[in-house]
Amino acid sequence: MSKVTVEIDADLQDLIPQFVENRKKDIETLEQLVEKNDLVTIAQLAHKIKGAAAGYGFNELSELAAQMEKSAKANDSTPLKDLVKRMRIHFLNIEIRYVTM
Repeated sequence: MSKVTVEIDADLQDLIPQFVENRKKDIETLEQLVEKNDLVTIAQLAHKIKGAAAGYGFNELSELAAQMEKSAKANDSTPLKDLVKRMRIHFLNIEIRYVTM
């Protein structure tokens, strides 16, 4: 997969490394939760990721988390494994470019 460029406000540059580290941990946690089929916790964590990612401009990550949250709340575990895999692949291929907004 090719790199996905995400443009982030340069004013947020100091916050992004911690954001990235936290999302890596969240994705690892989601993978474990999917294996356990813990739909309630998946929905809660996906909701958190959705909001945080959107707030920093990581729109595709936010959309994947929204899909995951929706599926978990609907008690539909079928797409969860694929969604968390897509989330990990996407996140690993993000290239951050800081821009003045």
